[in-house]
Amino acid sequence: MPAELPMRRALGLAFVLGAGSATAQATEGSILDLSLDELVDMVVVSASRQAERLSEAPATVIVLTRDDLEARGYRDLSEIYDDLPGMDLSRAFGDTTFRNQWRGLRKSISVPYQLLLDGQSLNHLYFNQDEIIAALPMSGIERIEVVYGPSAVIYGANAFVGVVNIVTAAPGTEAGLHWRGRVSAGSFDRRIADLHVAWRHGDHALRLGLRQDEGGLDPDARGALPGFSDAYYADRRLWGAFADGRYGGQYASLHRHRAADLRWHWRDWTVIAQQFELSSGYGNVYAGDTVQNDGVWREPEQVLAIAHRGAVGPWRGETMLRWRASGVADDSYFIEAYDVAQPGGGTRRVVDLSYWGSENRSLALSHDGEWPLSARWSLVGGARVERKDLQKAYRTNFGPAIAPTDLVDLRTYPFPPRAGFDTIAANRVDTRQWGGYVQLRRSQEALWWDDDRHTLTLGVRHDAFSAFDGATTLRGGYVLNRGPWTAKLLYGESFNEPAPRELYGGWRGSGSDPDLAPETGATRELNLAWQGEHVAAWASAWDLHTRNDIVTVRGGATNLGRRDSSGVDLGLRALWGEGRHEVWAYQSWISAKEDRVDQGGTVRTGPVGDTAENKTYAGWTWRPNAAWTSTLRARRVSARDTVATNPVGRVEAYATVDWHLRWRFAATEGLSLAFGVFNLTDRRYAHPGLREAGAGTTPGSFAPDGQWRGSPDFFSSLLPQPGRALQLALEWQH
Repeated sequence: MPAELPMRRALGLAFVLGAGSATAQATEGSILDLSLDELVDMVVVSASRQAERLSEAPATVIVLTRDDLEARGYRDLSEIYDDLPGMDLSRAFGDTTFRNQWRGLRKSISVPYQLLLDGQSLNHLYFNQDEIIAALPMSGIERIEVVYGPSAVIYGANAFVGVVNIVTAAPGTEAGLHWRGRVSAGSFDRRIADLHVAWRHGDHALRLGLRQDEGGLDPDARGALPGFSDAYYADRRLWGAFADGRYGGQYASLHRHRAADLRWHWRDWTVIAQQFELSSGYGNVYAGDTVQNDGVWREPEQVLAIAHRGAVGPWRGETMLRWRASGVADDSYFIEAYDVAQPGGGTRRVVDLSYWGSENRSLALSHDGEWPLSARWSLVGGARVERKDLQKAYRTNFGPAIAPTDLVDLRTYPFPPRAGFDTIAANRVDTRQWGGYVQLRRSQEALWWDDDRHTLTLGVRHDAFSAFDGATTLRGGYVLNRGPWTAKLLYGESFNEPAPRELYGGWRGSGSDPDLAPETGATRELNLAWQGEHVAAWASAWDLHTRNDIVTVRGGATNLGRRDSSGVDLGLRALWGEGRHEVWAYQSWISAKEDRVDQGGTVRTGPVGDTAENKTYAGWTWRPNAAWTSTLRARRVSARDTVATNPVGRVEAYATVDWHLRWRFAATEGLSLAFGVFNLTDRRYAHPGLREAGAGTTPGSFAPDGQWRGSPDFFSSLLPQPGRALQLALEWQH
């Protein structure tokens, strides 16, 4: 094999995988063993739950490899959302909560897509949220497949606009011990340790992934708005003894995320045991974030599963029994300040502490498989049944309220007992759901020309639920490949089931309606791609129409009207200098309108709040030799009009730049040193607030008469983002 890949082969790989794997000088040996067809047209599995060439998959798919993650220097997997087209992220640093508005679809509580780990959903059982992605180990990841467009036929509910499938490395065939790891430290006390260990002996293989990630808030960003300043949280008139004591002794919202992923493989059997935990303060979501101690809100996730892969005649598939538990640990607590009306008029500000707890469980049995009917025809299908045991609302125990002016020694404060998990029958609900699907695909070569290939995909799925009506979804796709060109014409239907949090409520059952109906939608998409010798490009035009949108209104939730979105995504990659230089760029335009309830309770039609109409991403990777890799990543997000309930009204545009430098030790094989600078220009900017976001630029203040004039709710309208951050990492593999 020559020392350098031919340019067209290298570009094919770069276009398929994303940035980072273009030259033999900086590429793993396994890549050099790939054939030309494999380099130009990688095999993916997430679009249809079957191995298929990327150019024939009935979806727009972007793939990031482990090399891409290393070259770009992502600290956790949630950061990939910042660099993907069509995604619009709002993040509260110091809190586990963020919102990813994919293709203009904004959700108050849940997310409109499925987060998958090796094809299995990790969306939270109660909230249908995806924050667990920030805790997942990274060292064992083989690639990430991002599938655009509805995938409900294959994955069922909540794959509304797509799926993000994190694919881990399969057990190797070589006996012995293999490991890969990374430790890093940086600004704002960010410390990360990530390890992947694999061991094989005969038919037995073990894999273990471990991760711990902790860090704090940028104090400058936190103090950029009056409602987040240290002076605000130290104000005795607001927080009384809790402010004086800086409850818990930290006076900061730190996050601590932990993960352990253990898998045992024996022949066709796999046993999985996983433990994930998100732990944080309240970041910038709530007005009183830094009054909370670090690590006061813990969301544990446990998974136990056993799977078997086998064949019955030509049918080959996998059967899995999977148990999950998602919840809020019973040592999670919340300090809040609120007004109490006085008999003689006016209000009195009081503060109290409460412990919250919630536990939700699931048991699911599934089977997915495929049948190659002939050289042209293939069939995939599957079925799934799931039972969920859910807690309708948080179990909450409150401590006694104190006035901010009360001189209370917190050492004698009668803390409430931990909330515990609710065993009250009236506060728990047992639900069942089942579904099945089939998808048929036909391929035909040389139909119109000597070098063309046609692929037709048709699929149907039906899901039934004990809590609400079922849904039938359809999918169709036509793909034409000819020479360097690929054209895809796609259609898909989807539905979002109401998250249990939207059905049954959170704190004291708030923000819910048990009669909510699922959201429904349909997407049409045209994708064109061209693969040249040194340049690859693609364009995708799409529209999405949804009905029965679930929105949060004051005091509850409701199905409301419609949402119509359309947009164009562009992608470009280019190589030069014998592959030492690579650039990539994405551009997204989105136009979206929806029915929403404004601050006065009136239903109005207008732009989808918090959605940027255009976003630009660009990157440049430079490999001057086998030892050094430098990557610059830049993004620009246009101004965003906020949701109708946010008094801020508009969040200004911003642009940020990240730089990552990586050096491989020549004397020690497998050892690397990496240095990253995030927000290189120290740009001060903010994301729109989450949920109702009704606090304005400050959560409240004291009037001249000494009375507190508070905001309508806790949710912050603006989320200040960190300034310049540095991160130094040591990486190794054996």
